[in-house]
Amino acid sequence: MYRDIRKVLYHGTISEIKKVDVKAGRNRKDFGQGFYMSVSRQQAVGMMHKKYREAVRRSRHKDSCLFQENLYEIKLNGETLQNLNVKYFEEADMEWLDFVLMCREQGGMPHDYDLVIGATADDDTALCLKAYEEGLYGKRGSSEAKKILLSNLEVENLGMQYYIGKQDVADRLISSIRKVDWR
Repeated sequence: MYRDIRKVLYHGTISEIKKVDVKAGRNRKDFGQGFYMSVSRQQAVGMMHKKYREAVRRSRHKDSCLFQENLYEIKLNGETLQNLNVKYFEEADMEWLDFVLMCREQGGMPHDYDLVIGATADDDTALCLKAYEEGLYGKRGSSEAKKILLSNLEVENLGMQYYIGKQDVADRLISSIRKVDWR
């Protein structure tokens, strides 16, 4: 399993990052509140553009020049990786879905993993999750409803993400973070 762990990842944002702050991450996300990184540079650029559009929209298009799109390349410390409590989801299956639903429902960091790796159920899946929560796929929590939700998430199109929710882990695991040109 550990041979599949990537050591160079990407993070797209509209923020300047000098040092990773896991508490700056939004709550109720796939694997908990924390810092997310992508295996795919293209996926990170897409998230960066999405965050930019959201920020401009929220500012009612008045202050778009205040926002800057930033892509970061992140290198992980291979020695630190070997000593972490890692949860690795090889695919977006029912176990992965149950974990994502738990994290999104409970908020914060409702598990004790140092690093979680798995498919991205990004905000574009919000409609599917809302339909599930409202019982449109069947009784919430039932295996039938979760099977429908999982099939509607189009799991073959989900990218891979890495998550860190503990500051001490981020401080030890991230050996470098640098801004790179995304164009």
